[in-house]
Amino acid sequence: MMDTLRKLTVKDAYRLENEVPIVLGFEDEISEVIDNFAQHGDLRGVFIVDEEQRFSGVITRVDLLDWARMQLGAALLMPLTDKDKTLRLSTLVNATTVGDMLREETSNVSVCTDETLAHALQIMIDAELIVLPVVNESQKIIGNLTLSELLFQVFCKSQESQKILANS
Repeated sequence: MMDTLRKLTVKDAYRLENEVPIVLGFEDEISEVIDNFAQHGDLRGVFIVDEEQRFSGVITRVDLLDWARMQLGAALLMPLTDKDKTLRLSTLVNATTVGDMLREETSNVSVCTDETLAHALQIMIDAELIVLPVVNESQKIIGNLTLSELLFQVFCKSQESQKILANS
């Protein structure tokens, strides 16, 4: 299966005919993030772009939960032992725009169509994301790649290879 993962590219797995990814700008209101997650139950992330429509980061349901926790004061009810999480939550206290909510570490989590699925999977694992934006050479979003699409493609190709070897 690892061999297949290294041979296949993002182009082999993501589907252009899928719904257009949800894209917001830095100055958009957080209410737009909430609205999009509410309207699209299967939405895994909202992609954030700069003024030139270049990918800048991802906001996930976990980010939204962290923001809600701070806004509703729930974080004050239970002590946090994770220093990074504490710092993250403290930045969300006064967040009002998408840019305020955006995690800086998601700014480099995009993939191009010619990159391998092994590379895409490594990014997903490292960033703890189940969806990545697929960008063109100008860093403009052209689609998205989900973990399930990636795994499905690898599994199918691995099964095909095993059948060919068994029939040889």
